[in-house]
Amino acid sequence: MGMIRIVSRPGPIFWLAIDRWCEANRVTDEERVYVHDLIRALDAVFLRFRNNAISQDMQTLMRK
Repeated sequence: MGMIRIVSRPGPIFWLAIDRWCEANRVTDEERVYVHDLIRALDAVFLRFRNNAISQDMQTLMRK
């Protein structure tokens, strides 16, 4: 059978979580659009970075 590895990867932040954070912190409707765009952009960078790191770790594990 070979090596079987189950790896979880992070997913994007849910828009509802961002919306609730905006509500809790009294972010205005005008600012909310900016906050959503900013969080989405930062989240995309993080996901790309983290998933690349996980892929490299998996390649290292498979060589052993």
